Amino acid sequence: MKKRMLVLVLLPLLVVALAGVSYGWQGRMGGMGDSYGLLTDESDFLIHPAKIAKGKGIRFYGDYRFTYTDVMGWNYNLDQFNTAGTLTGFYNYDTSGQEYKHNALLGAAFPLGSGRMGLFFTYDGMRGDYDGSEDILGTSNYAKYDLTKDLDNFALRLLYGLPMGGFNLGGEVQLAYRQEKNENAMPGYLNYILGTAAPGRNLTPFQLPYDSEYWEALFKGSLEGKVGPLDLELTLRGGFIFGGDNSLLLTEGTGIFDSSDDVTGWRTGGDLWARYPLKDGLSLPFLVRVDYQKKTRDGDGPGQGTLSGTGNYPYESQERNLHIEAGGGLDKKFGKGATVAAGIYYNYLQGKYDIMFGQISTARVWDHSDYPASTEHQVMLRLAGELELSPLVTLRMGLAPFYGWVKKDFTFTYGTPNPVAIDDISLDGYRWGIGASFGGRMNFKGITLEPFVNGGWQQIRLDGDGDRTNPAGTIINLWKMDKSRSEWSIGGGFSVLFDL
Repeated sequence: MKKRMLVLVLLPLLVVALAGVSYGWQGRMGGMGDSYGLLTDESDFLIHPAKIAKGKGIRFYGDYRFTYTDVMGWNYNLDQFNTAGTLTGFYNYDTSGQEYKHNALLGAAFPLGSGRMGLFFTYDGMRGDYDGSEDILGTSNYAKYDLTKDLDNFALRLLYGLPMGGFNLGGEVQLAYRQEKNENAMPGYLNYILGTAAPGRNLTPFQLPYDSEYWEALFKGSLEGKVGPLDLELTLRGGFIFGGDNSLLLTEGTGIFDSSDDVTGWRTGGDLWARYPLKDGLSLPFLVRVDYQKKTRDGDGPGQGTLSGTGNYPYESQERNLHIEAGGGLDKKFGKGATVAAGIYYNYLQGKYDIMFGQISTARVWDHSDYPASTEHQVMLRLAGELELSPLVTLRMGLAPFYGWVKKDFTFTYGTPNPVAIDDISLDGYRWGIGASFGGRMNFKGITLEPFVNGGWQQIRLDGDGDRTNPAGTIINLWKMDKSRSEWSIGGGFSVLFDL
């Protein structure tokens, strides 16, 4: 009778899990601060497909994570000075909002031929809704605006691994459908594209606008095995975008500009993990991870309403992102199911965003080259622990503080067709935060349930100055800019594993 009641309790949880990949790994990692590469875990095969060859039997996986983020302050201020240093204008934007993120997985791994296959369906989604007000020198009231961000990513992942010559080989083919939308709305104004040419109504420093949907094909090749005492995992990956569609809608009074065309791009990267075992359950894990992505959105369309008769407006935006992570630590296993691990990691993050908007009939061009271009040097400490209380119950925790040194540049050129004005603003500052996770494991016959909760705090603050010059290099006016964002988050989820 008790067993039947237990099934009835777990069944609703299972239904939720099946509604939705793992967060990239299972609930064990979720409860230990997502310490991939620092600790070994069965779900590592989602990163290194060759590791799926080690499994046995038929296993079903479900995983779900929800994260709520409260963006307490997302602010941007721009002050304008004449060449004598006298303040001639200020443009202040104060924003706050919320974000809701969902990550889910459903899949199975099973024997096939001389190896094992995995089939997984994943969903990652996010809804961001922010509102704010603009305060401009010389105006008597505030202008209101709204920012939204929507993401929906669906993917079907096919993995296969098999032993060969003392190693395990593996690969993955993934087909993903993605929808991405950023919208900046300040009713009555052409508020997306004008950059510092019109700092009033300028929301581009918050986010670049687009409305995109596209397909992406991704591939992995993986190798896992021992070289002497060293345990190695190497995975290379890449992919490309196809079947993309992009649109951009701008409004100014009764005028409308509606552009549409396509999305193109590609990505590449890889993971190298190494683990050197010492005595008494102590090992030294190391990892290197590299990811590079390039994505282009463009379009073209005529003006309507008050913009009619002015010809087409071509539009193109491009984003390039590079992320390099390297580090290592200690992983110590004690008797009676206890594990403690600590690692320190360096992250290099580089992003470049360009956006161009033009008017054919007048040859006017608004060119946001490197708008922005950013780099961050970040150091992160990961701490994780696990304690088995009994064969049925295990407790877990994770802690991950970090600090980053950030540099960001905004460059804007306005020309018809030669440059009329060139803005160049450089910002420096920092980003810091901390994340904490708690989780556990409950074992039942054939079923493992791994719930976890997590939360964190993060803040970024940047400030700097720049100038506007004419093509001859003569300074027209000076700028001072600062940007900041503070947020806290809380969430949780669970993994369900069925072992047949």
